[in-house]
Amino acid sequence: PDILNPLFAEISALKGIGPALARPLERLGLARAVDVAFHLPVNYVDRKLIDELDMADAGKVIGIMLTPVDYRASGNARAPFRVQAVDAHGNAVSLVYFGRNSAWPRKLLPLNEAKFVSGKLEAYGDNLQMVHPDYVLPPEEADTVPA
Repeated sequence: PDILNPLFAEISALKGIGPALARPLERLGLARAVDVAFHLPVNYVDRKLIDELDMADAGKVIGIMLTPVDYRASGNARAPFRVQAVDAHGNAVSLVYFGRNSAWPRKLLPLNEAKFVSGKLEAYGDNLQMVHPDYVLPPEEADTVPA
């Protein structure tokens, strides 16, 4: 039927898609409008907001209010820098940063100052950790994090 013809038009016929954008889309196999319509996401990040670490599942991306209580730096330059933090209920988690610059996590996470932290929670032995959190924000900016 003629009503379906626009779906089979070249990708460059769509408004806002010129030759420069059409080339990378075609490399992805998106040569026609119908290809774009059926190009579905394979996964998504569900940034679950929780109140306490006991409610979280290891391996999931979470968002939580944490208070840094201690810094742990190893004498070895290749070892990670760890920021020990607790939630409002006293449950502990390590925020792990790799790299030689320990000044950056210290500036980002000052001791005894609550921060909204979001990232993938992992189990490391009997402990919980979050390696290079995606977001570390003041509490009043927590609602700016994408869900």
